[in-house]
Amino acid sequence: MRCFKSFINVVLFIGLVTTVVLAEDRFMPSDNKNLAVIYTFNEENDKEFNSFLENDLKKIGFFLNDPHKRVNDVYEKNFGSTSLETISFSPVLNESVVRPLLTKDPRLGGFSPFNLVHYRKKSDKKTVITHLTPEVILDILEIDDEEIKEKYIASFKPLDNLIKEKFGGEKSYLPLVGLTKDRMMNFEIAFDEPEDIDELLNEFRDNIEYAFLTKGYIIAGFYNIKESFNSDDNVMEDFASFWSYSLCHLPFSYAVFDGENPIPEAGIFAPCSVYMYVKEGENKLVIGMPTLRTWAVALGITDREKLKKIVQLDEEIPEIFKSLGAVAIPNGNPLLSE
Repeated sequence: MRCFKSFINVVLFIGLVTTVVLAEDRFMPSDNKNLAVIYTFNEENDKEFNSFLENDLKKIGFFLNDPHKRVNDVYEKNFGSTSLETISFSPVLNESVVRPLLTKDPRLGGFSPFNLVHYRKKSDKKTVITHLTPEVILDILEIDDEEIKEKYIASFKPLDNLIKEKFGGEKSYLPLVGLTKDRMMNFEIAFDEPEDIDELLNEFRDNIEYAFLTKGYIIAGFYNIKESFNSDDNVMEDFASFWSYSLCHLPFSYAVFDGENPIPEAGIFAPCSVYMYVKEGENKLVIGMPTLRTWAVALGITDREKLKKIVQLDEEIPEIFKSLGAVAIPNGNPLLSE
């Protein structure tokens, strides 16, 4: 029965991404048409890019968290082959901008950090640096607050200016194919008033990490956003804790970014940022992350095998959270909900 249900989901999902999504099924707070900005080079710049990550980013307020270099070597070791000369995932975050904005709308944690991707296919030898546009991030999260939009979009300009200054290359944009209706998955876990909130949070983290690890997922990064190592400013005093995980599923990753019919540019969505927080005075853990179908519709993926993997994770991840006592809630700014 489960296999039949998954098959039906894939068939329906393929129908969704291969037809025009009705306007009334979309939430489009902007008229943005660009999914990602792309910088293309005819030569290798791997060493220069690593130096850029380690030395230059922090000069403009961006901090690198749990980088993953040459993931293609992991693919080749685990799956026997790779179509890539290199692919690296570099989760980055402009803390001075994002941390205060999270206190206005925590959903921004769904891409905090976001991924700066560096890859090169064996087939064309062109090196690519790419990342999501801030406009599409806001559209996916359904954030339409004008102050947040203005500050968040502006924060990307120094990053793009620095990439262009350091590397040059040909700048272009990856078009946004569309946005699915259900772009976010959101949960709450209620708990009784604890004697020690820190002890309870550590227990939550242990249980969440164990639950995902036992299902074949990898915790590819942990970002303690509230208690930043990069700043002494307590700009999130209304939160007892706020953190995000970088979540990875290696077979899914290989099936989408590498392997047959590779789409390495899909790495702009990876690893998945899952944000979690507890607000002072509230006995609930709030959780949010983008759905995997968001990737498929935004990129226009029609490959059936890739869509099967996407449906699988979109079913598995909520089940894991629900096994921990989480209850699904609608998308919306959780600070404004009752």
